[in-house]
Amino acid sequence: MKDIIIVGAGGCGREVVNWIEDINEIEVTWNILGFIDDNANALEGFPSKYKVIDSISNHVPVNAYYAIGIANPPVKKKIAEMLESKGAEFASIIHPSTRIYTEFPLGRGLITYPNAKISTGCKIGNFVNIQSTIIGHDVLIEDYVTVSSSCGVTGGTKLREACFLADHAAISVGIEIGKNAYVGIGSVVIRDVKDDTRVFGNPARVFADKK
Repeated sequence: MKDIIIVGAGGCGREVVNWIEDINEIEVTWNILGFIDDNANALEGFPSKYKVIDSISNHVPVNAYYAIGIANPPVKKKIAEMLESKGAEFASIIHPSTRIYTEFPLGRGLITYPNAKISTGCKIGNFVNIQSTIIGHDVLIEDYVTVSSSCGVTGGTKLREACFLADHAAISVGIEIGKNAYVGIGSVVIRDVKDDTRVFGNPARVFADKK
């Protein structure tokens, strides 16, 4: 059994613990040591059996694996890069109900939720978070992307580095979502989205430039 520490004790981090426990029900794989979070009181009000054992900013990696429990792409990128520079080794947490059909190797630090599907021909970068959603064929997902639950990510879509798709976003075939872009909840995207842009609505329209 391998030791693992969850990075982030918010809602996403607590969900990652659930997926690790589901993995352990099938085959005992992970010994959860706890969370690291800069908010020592992050678990206040939640009856978690695991504790915040250290801050992120001051943490010195130990002989354990790490799993990213953070969905916000810019925050995820900053923290993952910082911890890797200190020598942290990240695991991928693949929920047992996830179906993976792609022929390409998956990036490190991948987190998948229950009933996610990664179709044939997909290329998945590092520190990607795929919640309970289906990724269509031949999709490119670059590093630090988060795809929330119940999205429609259709064939040939390109999700550039650190973009975020909120729940129920639907992306037309072959569309490109730019670097650091944000697609709002329930949006229907029929045109490419530029870098650093927020879009909302049906059809999705630019709401604000993130810069």
